[in-house]
Amino acid sequence: MGSIAIVGIGEPLAGELLVLPDRVREAGTVVVPSGEGALARALSLAGVEFVSLTELGLDATDPVDRIIEGLVGLADSGDVVYVAAAFPFVREGLVSGLLSRSGREIDVFPILSPMQIILMAFDIDLTADLDIVDVRTLAPRMEQRDSHLIITGVTNRILAKRAAEKLGEIYSSDHRVVVAGCVEGGGFSLNLRTVADLVDLTPCDDSAVYVSPLSIESPAGFSEFVRLIEVLRGPDGCPWDRAQDHRSLRRHMLEEAYEAVAAIESGTDSDLADELGDVLLQVVLHAQIASEDGHFDIDDVVARITEKIRRRHPHIFGDARADSPEEVTANWNAIKRDEKDGGLLDTIPRNLPSLMLAQKISKRVVEVGFEWATLDDVWDKVHEELDELRETTPGSTQAAEEIGDVLFTVVNLARKQGIDAEEALRATCAKFTRRWEDIESSAAEQNIDIPAAGIERLGQLWQDAKKKESRD
Repeated sequence: MGSIAIVGIGEPLAGELLVLPDRVREAGTVVVPSGEGALARALSLAGVEFVSLTELGLDATDPVDRIIEGLVGLADSGDVVYVAAAFPFVREGLVSGLLSRSGREIDVFPILSPMQIILMAFDIDLTADLDIVDVRTLAPRMEQRDSHLIITGVTNRILAKRAAEKLGEIYSSDHRVVVAGCVEGGGFSLNLRTVADLVDLTPCDDSAVYVSPLSIESPAGFSEFVRLIEVLRGPDGCPWDRAQDHRSLRRHMLEEAYEAVAAIESGTDSDLADELGDVLLQVVLHAQIASEDGHFDIDDVVARITEKIRRRHPHIFGDARADSPEEVTANWNAIKRDEKDGGLLDTIPRNLPSLMLAQKISKRVVEVGFEWATLDDVWDKVHEELDELRETTPGSTQAAEEIGDVLFTVVNLARKQGIDAEEALRATCAKFTRRWEDIESSAAEQNIDIPAAGIERLGQLWQDAKKKESRD
């Protein structure tokens, strides 16, 4: 694994013989924005072999994350120097992206001072909230967490440890910082560390530490997450991720969806954000697997759902009209039926949980008029199914069939009243669990052995639990 350096040499004059850092001449690969122009001619005159972004399948006007990806890829097989005929940080996000994606230090030439490099590398506005403090007088305050902080004069391990201890008073130990250190030949290195890492830092004679208000992350957002999954599935990636396929991930997709629903019901925003991330992971994993097989990629997934949403909202993106949620749903289902070939129920997944499957089937047939006229008619059907169940032999195949009929009819009883049977049953399960936990607590307080208590005693504890719940 090679190193990465960035060299900004200014705009060369015609015929000017460049005085270049040794790092340029020793690099395995020298990259320039363009193979033409003053910079390319000056490097050729200096006897430096180079490759342009164009030759790498890139362009100087490409998004910075693509250029970062190219440089990191080259560094996997040797030392790389990126030479620009301007100050090296003219591209916003270049240094922060290289630090985050490469996992190694980034060297920069030429440099006036580590503090100036930090200011320019991270595009810090000097008119913004900025504190520049010598490490010997460092006493950070809580309110400084919302400002940029540059610590100068970190010249030895003792002062680096002091910086770590002081920063630890208001920042978490894993809060990321950037250390600007020395490089032989007159430049400085930029290294992504944490507050805790500073304890073991061996700085140079003029190091500085930059503490950002927020964690320094990759600039690419969702595309960076997609790239991360691609790395996990790559030749040198995670053995578990590489071993997965669509079928092996089925259970995980279901589990993550259920956990997201549980987070919704708990009402905790933090938990919901975490669980939605886990669901997104499954989506991106499946898209990555499909892309490796040449079938589709995450862009296809996004394009298809975008097109589907537009198509199924003609009242927003077309000439149709829908003034109520019910009209929107009716339009949605009609469009969905037109999109699919086959019977009315063919598009309903058969591997849904049974209660949810029953709801979807009953709702679908109601859309085409297969419906009881009144709620009383549904009640009559419930009683009819119960009578048929009573006439069966307990535990028989026929009894199982009749129980299924009763449950299906009760689902329709809920639907007819606008009640979601799945949510109603989940609420009852939660209620039963609360009451049983109360029974266990009361039994422990009264030294009652639950298995030996008998149904009458347990029934009384159950009634007590119901009374407590009603008072609450």
